[in-house]
Amino acid sequence: MEDQVAGNEDYGDKLPVGFRFLPTDVEFVTHYLINKVIYNPFSSFIFQEINATELYTKSPKNSVQFCNGEREWFFFIYMDMNIDNMHNKAIEKGGDELGFWQSIGDRKCVKDTNGNILATKITFLYFSGSPSHGKKTHWRIDEFRLPIQFYTLHNSKEKWAAGRLTRGRDYTSF
Repeated sequence: MEDQVAGNEDYGDKLPVGFRFLPTDVEFVTHYLINKVIYNPFSSFIFQEINATELYTKSPKNSVQFCNGEREWFFFIYMDMNIDNMHNKAIEKGGDELGFWQSIGDRKCVKDTNGNILATKITFLYFSGSPSHGKKTHWRIDEFRLPIQFYTLHNSKEKWAAGRLTRGRDYTSF
């Protein structure tokens, strides 16, 4: 796995002027996450690869590069063994000394046009401080996970999720 995790490469000079990556949740799952899991080659210049433990145990600003005022980043998240325990505890214990991630709201199903469940969407918010005195921040990640049956059906040994990390707006309404 370690040799598969890519660095933060700058692909900005290869994108067309004005390019903005805005996939819907269904497109995000069907065109990117599913292809990643079943090893279909595609251009993934937008995505960084990162271990879930690394992503969820540090401040989000340490996971991204700021170049042109971006407010959104995309990840393929390698679901290492430690993360299942962390997700079960809402990642409250998974932060660094600066803060922690916590799931907010209910898990949502991402469905295709026929109503078939493609993935589960879980939203996490980053809080500064400790779990007992945390303050909501402007960092949020929507994580998309495929059903366990998908991995079995496609004989995939590695579990991946896809994440859309955003910063900027106050999420106090959740």
